[in-house]
Amino acid sequence: MLFADLHIHIGKSLDGRYVKITGAKTLTLPNILKVASQVKGLSLIGVVDAHSSGVQEDFKMLLAAGDLRPLSAGGYAANGLTLIPGHEIELQVGEGNAHFLAYFPFMEQVQRYVKALRPTTRNWQLSTQKGSLPIDLWLEAVNKAEGIWFPAHVFTPHKGIYGNCCQRLSDVLAVAPKAIEIGLSADRGMAESISELNNIIMFSNSDAHSLPNIAREYNTFDQVDSSFGGLLNLMEQGNKQAVRNYGLPPKIGKYHRTYCLSCEQIIKASAPQLTCPDCGSRHVVMGVLDRLMSIADRSLGVHVDSTYVYQVPLRQLPGIGPKMYEKLLGEFGTEMAVLHHVPAEDLQRIAGEKVAIWIMKDRCGDLNVEAGGGGVFGRVVEN
Repeated sequence: MLFADLHIHIGKSLDGRYVKITGAKTLTLPNILKVASQVKGLSLIGVVDAHSSGVQEDFKMLLAAGDLRPLSAGGYAANGLTLIPGHEIELQVGEGNAHFLAYFPFMEQVQRYVKALRPTTRNWQLSTQKGSLPIDLWLEAVNKAEGIWFPAHVFTPHKGIYGNCCQRLSDVLAVAPKAIEIGLSADRGMAESISELNNIIMFSNSDAHSLPNIAREYNTFDQVDSSFGGLLNLMEQGNKQAVRNYGLPPKIGKYHRTYCLSCEQIIKASAPQLTCPDCGSRHVVMGVLDRLMSIADRSLGVHVDSTYVYQVPLRQLPGIGPKMYEKLLGEFGTEMAVLHHVPAEDLQRIAGEKVAIWIMKDRCGDLNVEAGGGGVFGRVVEN
């Protein structure tokens, strides 16, 4: 079983230049490799700023030093971790702009892709720049560079294809994606209220803008090779049940409910709310739940099976501050070990009864949360 987070950003390249403007300065390629492997316990990561000129130099340096090693099936090995290079781009589709993710076997293909698209994008050092080209030409460039692709955080009001551009993918995409990224404010049950997603693989990823946020959402892959080829085969075969999502409870997502910008508050009235019921304003940030309920073609399902597990990162649980977090990792190794494998009695021995109970509740998806919206995250609350 692989632990995979396919959407991690880089804050700065090692030459000191910014990559993701909103990313932490410490979010460098070497730090990502270290934290993803030694702290988080991941097996497979996707770094979505491999297009950046500075990041490409970082790859060259790490390859020359032997810190990265190309795998025969694509991707790069780094001390038990596999890294797949990728790119997040913003494109105009339908009624607005949306983010898309592409992944490639090696940096040679990334460079071929960048060369084909260079005239369409202003600044290839920076992350998630807007490409001035139609979606079909972008897909052609991805295919020619032997890449794979899917839409990012599809339901969010900020650059999500359903949240910002269309009611159906088939209305704006000539080629159906083989996968989507759900995003932080929804789950599989919510996504499956749109019938065209029935047979599409659904990923949960962190979209990390800082080192601690790596693996705040992630996936486990069953019987999938830890390589680009493994990810490619998973998507080509459409084996939806090989993927299990570990995601924040949708209520915690910062765009779960509609937020009134005039009242400056989350709208708590029953969804869907497309305007503010208190002041009547249409000046709102649309919530994922509200948007989905307004475009779904069948009832929103309540998630009941084990393919999507609600889970909150350790640092967001009550009682786990920096000292307790370091104590847990010092004893048990990684976050994945604590969240998945360590027996309850061992957790209680090291962290005490209250913290052990919170971790076990987290492991079972049994947390009470207060809803977020308008860019403000929800939070775990006492039962």
